[in-house]
Amino acid sequence: MNLLLNLLAFLNISNAAEIDCPYFVERVDGTQIQQLWSASSNSCFFSISPRDAYVDLIYRDYMLTSDGLFMVFNSYGEGDESRTTAAREFYTFPRLNYEKGFTHRWDREKDELIVTSVTGDRFIFEVKKAHLKSIERARVVVADYVEPKNRGGVEIYNFQGLLLDGGFAMGRAPTSSASGSSVFTDKNGKTCKVTNREVFKYTSSGDIIFKFDDPSLKKFLQTRCPSLATF
Repeated sequence: MNLLLNLLAFLNISNAAEIDCPYFVERVDGTQIQQLWSASSNSCFFSISPRDAYVDLIYRDYMLTSDGLFMVFNSYGEGDESRTTAAREFYTFPRLNYEKGFTHRWDREKDELIVTSVTGDRFIFEVKKAHLKSIERARVVVADYVEPKNRGGVEIYNFQGLLLDGGFAMGRAPTSSASGSSVFTDKNGKTCKVTNREVFKYTSSGDIIFKFDDPSLKKFLQTRCPSLATF
């Protein structure tokens, strides 16, 4: 079982979500999606995975959360997860559609899956291989090959909101290191590096929780990163 599926499997699931987050699994062509609520992290999770991932365990899949996280997960084949799995993490703000949760639509004419995130942006995937095609309000570049040297294989440029790049790591979530760093980039391309413990809470059970709602994030950045355009 890969790192992303492990994360989903061991969450404390509850139906008492604060946002619209019913549990479901859907499969169309080569793509599977799953939505579930995590009571332990108080978040809704939406994953997009290729259905043939089990064949050689070389694949890329994705997860969005109501915290604004967009995780790109890579599996490089069989073996110890510390050497054969990796993740890249991005957070997008503001989360104006938080209470509505995620919405999705299968466009069978175009063979696309359209997932609308809590920021209101549409993430578009082709359904034969669960391949990310585009992100609304951003330019996205997706590598053809799944390999460690391309840092997860997804780069996001010119996001017309606020983007937090949590970086890339082998065998773990990149933001799992409290002493590590992440980088905010605003819509004008200005950046500000922060230490992870400034923006994430680390629980004894291993959860990594983003500390701020949108108003408190804006207040934090006005002091910590005053050169950034917020929202």
